[in-house]
Amino acid sequence: MVTDLFNTLEQKLELVLSKVNTLQEANAALQKTLGEKEQALKEAEATLARVSQDRETVRERIDKILNRLKIIDTGESA
Repeated sequence: MVTDLFNTLEQKLELVLSKVNTLQEANAALQKTLGEKEQALKEAEATLARVSQDRETVRERIDKILNRLKIIDTGESA
């Protein structure tokens, strides 16, 4: 009788330990995926910053060109 209880306890303990091991492996995989996603996010943010800076540079250049055209247009109208 006591032996049966110990056997049942051992089986349940093995089951719990197996589940813990499975969960630890799943957690490790999720941590790895999270790290990869965080790295991808950093790269995307850096790319976005570069694109935003490029866009601002282009906007400034276009503004300068438009201002030159206005000066030329104003000079021809006079």
